[in-house]
Amino acid sequence: MCEYVGNSFFPGALITVALCHDTHIAGHSGHWKTLELVSRNYWWPQMSRYISQYISTCDLCLWTKPWRHSPVGELQPLSILDTRWDMLSVNFVVELLESSRHDAIITVIDSVSKRVHFVLTHTTVTVEGAARLFLYNVWKLHSLPKHVVSDRGPQFLALFTKELYRLLGI
Repeated sequence: MCEYVGNSFFPGALITVALCHDTHIAGHSGHWKTLELVSRNYWWPQMSRYISQYISTCDLCLWTKPWRHSPVGELQPLSILDTRWDMLSVNFVVELLESSRHDAIITVIDSVSKRVHFVLTHTTVTVEGAARLFLYNVWKLHSLPKHVVSDRGPQFLALFTKELYRLLGI
């Protein structure tokens, strides 16, 4: 039923794997079970790789795949402070069309007044560069915030704060 010609298979391979994987009797079993069912009657070169690729693109298997990690915790609302520029959101808009040798923007948003500072930068800006840009464009106008939230994650924020304090001599 399956013939190997050059670097491609005849459609019989697809039909065979589908019958041993997609039917109600087969039950959308995993790679090894499907390989075992197919190899009972058929063989072709790189059969295991072909079956693995077929199963990795099976829509039903992808939708019903069990989670292998603990459930994610609930989101907590951000506390909003009363004083302006005490709670900031620092986000990066990257991979823009290049303008004046810049291709990214750092947005610093105050949570109380919703005022924004836009700082031109590069997509490859480092933590040190981001801290320096924050120092020259935001800190000089509003001093240090009490809380900062970023789209780059907690590791970035920790390094950003450490570098900002180093630049300020704190």
